[in-house]
Formats: sequence, structure tokens, C-alpha cells
Amino acid sequence: MSIEDKERIETRFGPLWSGKAEIAFRGGVRTIREVRRALDLAGDDVLAIDLHELPGGTFAFRYYDGDDRRIVTLVCDAEGGILEELRAHIAEWLGDLYYESGALAYDAEAMLHLVRKKSEEAGGAAPGEADRC
Repeated sequence: MSIEDKERIETRFGPLWSGKAEIAFRGGVRTIREVRRALDLAGDDVLAIDLHELPGGTFAFRYYDGDDRRIVTLVCDAEGGILEELRAHIAEWLGDLYYESGALAYDAEAMLHLVRKKSEEAGGAAPGEADRC
């Protein structure tokens, strides 16, 4: 686990929740829920964060993988093919709070809520809720 992974994600795509909730994808404007389904990311522990339109018809989809306890960024082509995958452990955002959370670390919604709250306090994220999709 390295803080460099978090920095790489935030340098390239901005703070968590700084992206969009919908993008042009597969011939229309798609919501974050539709993109999540199109990428076949099913599961109660997959919580969408944001979308980023990138040059050349590519885009990035960020989500929290509660099973792996990592923030994931998938960079995809216009058809949804994965070009790149970046992962950073949730502890890189939460620091000691992650280790103090005990069994709560296994609750995807609780972890993402803590990250959002910490990000809002630091002025990084817009207020709101993660998309449960």
C-alpha cells in the first residue's frame, strides 16, 4: 500500500466526487448507474463515485470496491473496454481512522461515507451521497 497510488489517482482525475454523474457513452448520455451496469460491475459492495470524460472518446469511472477495500479508477474506451485500471487502498484516504474503524472496515457504505466526510471537511468533495447503483 502506498500513498503514491492515491496521489496518482487524484493528480490525474481530481479529488473524489469531482467528476460528473453522466457522460456521453455508447451513442447517448449515460448516467453513472448506466455506465456501472454497462461495465458489469454488479454487487452490493461496488459503490460508484464519479465519471470523467477524457480525450479521444475515452472516459474514467471511479468507484469503491468494498470487497477489496480500494478506490478503483477504470479508464475505458468509447465501447467500455478497459484500457487501464488504477487502485488505491481506502486507508490512503482515511489514514489512522481506517485502522481505528475495526469491523466497520468491512462495511462498504460506511467506509465511503467516512471518505466523503473527510474530503468535504478538507474542501475536496461536494456534499452528497455516493451512488449505491
